[in-house]
Amino acid sequence: MKRRIILLNLCLLVLFGLPLTSTAQESEMHTLVDPLTVSGIVGTQITSSWNNADLHYNSPFSAIGYANMTFNVYGISVPMSINFINVNAKQFSFSEPSVMINFRPVWKRFTFHFGTSCMNFSNYTYNGISFDGVGMEYKGKKFRFGGFYGNFDHATTFRTELDDRDAIQFLSDSLLGMNNVAYTTFPQFKRKAYAAHMAIGSTRNYVDISMLHAADDLNSLPSEWYMYNIYSAEVIDTTLVVRDSTIKGKENLALGLKGHFTIGKHVMFEANLGASLFTPDITREEIVLEGEGDVEMANKIMGGFRKAGLFNVRYGSEIRFAGDALLNLNFKPVTATLTYRFVQPDYTSLGANGFNQNAQVYGTHLSTSLFNNTAFLSVNGFLQRDNLDKKQLYTNQVGSYAVNWNNFFGDNVGLSVMYNGVTQKQLNGVEVVPEDIRVDQITHSFDLSPSYTLSLESDHTFSLDFNLLQNKNRNKQLEWGGFNVTTTSFGVGYEVYLMPSRVSLNANYDYSLSRSPGNDYNSHSLSGGTSYRFIDKDDLTLSGNARLVMAFNLEKSEIEEIDETGRQVLDYLAHRVGARPDTEITNDLSVAARLGASLNYKDHHNASVYFSISNYSDNIIIGQHVAVNTDVRFMVEYSYSFASRLIKSKKIK
Repeated sequence: MKRRIILLNLCLLVLFGLPLTSTAQESEMHTLVDPLTVSGIVGTQITSSWNNADLHYNSPFSAIGYANMTFNVYGISVPMSINFINVNAKQFSFSEPSVMINFRPVWKRFTFHFGTSCMNFSNYTYNGISFDGVGMEYKGKKFRFGGFYGNFDHATTFRTELDDRDAIQFLSDSLLGMNNVAYTTFPQFKRKAYAAHMAIGSTRNYVDISMLHAADDLNSLPSEWYMYNIYSAEVIDTTLVVRDSTIKGKENLALGLKGHFTIGKHVMFEANLGASLFTPDITREEIVLEGEGDVEMANKIMGGFRKAGLFNVRYGSEIRFAGDALLNLNFKPVTATLTYRFVQPDYTSLGANGFNQNAQVYGTHLSTSLFNNTAFLSVNGFLQRDNLDKKQLYTNQVGSYAVNWNNFFGDNVGLSVMYNGVTQKQLNGVEVVPEDIRVDQITHSFDLSPSYTLSLESDHTFSLDFNLLQNKNRNKQLEWGGFNVTTTSFGVGYEVYLMPSRVSLNANYDYSLSRSPGNDYNSHSLSGGTSYRFIDKDDLTLSGNARLVMAFNLEKSEIEEIDETGRQVLDYLAHRVGARPDTEITNDLSVAARLGASLNYKDHHNASVYFSISNYSDNIIIGQHVAVNTDVRFMVEYSYSFASRLIKSKKIK
């Protein structure tokens, strides 16, 4: 018996590197973990929608099927994600289903990535864009590193010219085989990338360096997009060269440095820097400088990058920098934060998104709790200014600030007060801003929201909301008078949940009035909803819900284009009739309804279905016009979650 246990442990050690302990004195034994367990979720979602104002961009039908599972083999966690159905119809034109696999085993402090996956190294190098390839991460207490190699994008085509047929006509043409409209398409290269990072130190104090290299593969497009024979001095160059394509191949090398330092219990400082070498067109010639001294040194550096396969410096290549810093002070109950961020113009990292180009931002935040944690106060402020390179015609400066106060009076009464302010001003740049066109405006927003909860046999909640929004031009010399708008709104709501009947009801009414020179806008909105639990058991719940929204909009706009004679006639009619017919009045009614149901069985089976229809009738808001449109949506969703053991633990005697 003892020899069998020793042999079993040796086999497990060889196969999995996880020895199991045993003693001969024990009369019976169990393996420490089950040999194989699996848990996860499998589901599908089918969505259909139609919108008469969004025919070319709204997909009328889509279906996805997915499985997220985690296998555990003697303590080794192996997560896997599979998207085995992905059907998307653009104007009823179906694409092929696709299969996406994410195989991510975990062993001790190591995580391995296979298939479609993502990581996050730095805001300025690589921050979570999906890749298809392989990767690995190690997260130790004092040392961490990670890296991957794969593709960011697959070669696809973009439709740049749309025909004017509606969705129904497109469907009928598809059935008749008449969809032969020629589209202008531009392809996208397959983008190969690799990235890595390394951090030294604890989670409180550490330094992290990261890098990313990404480049488009010119050979990933069909041959018809290239010219094969390029004649140069009677020598035929067979290198593939892009022919008249607006989509250019790109190359990028991004480097990042991040530091995080904690001083005692009250102070934390963090800095994050990035540098990016970027070439917008990799078909251009490489740069070779002529000269000695510093020029020769520059050639050696560029040659070193080229030989290492990191980056080819070409005509049009750019180097840009970005960074941010944060200082946090925590002296309970007060917390304060100071932030700073800058991004140079045209900073580009092919592995990161969301850069506010050519700008620097200063920020501050202060929060505290008062009166035995019954009141909470927070203050925020940001100042942003662009034109870092001093090349813009004018400089834009935007400041925003906010104050939030939340107070609770006992268990039934609550009060929320919020103020937001935004200032926008044009400053001088390359040219001096003429005073008669300088943008200088301020926006104020004030919101007051009291609430009251009455607890009887059921909970009744009453809420009120008052809001004032004012946009004011502060440049009195502005020729067109600025954009001055004042909006006031009022809302009241009621919600109740009736315990015995398992019914919840809610209703809301909102009214808003906006005024600007030559335009008045009124809006009334009434909404209500209900939900009912048909079945409410420990292992089975079935509920349904419904909601209806109605909005009535009234807009009055003055007719501007009228001569002096016409104005005198309108004045006479206004005197005789009591109203000015030079005012255009628009009345519109919008309606939206939704029905839905959801089911849960034994916390494993979850299903839902909903149908909605809405009609927005010429919904005009000052500064924004939403066209008349009808929107219809239908969705069915089902998922099954499980946590079953495939092989039970066995007793060993």
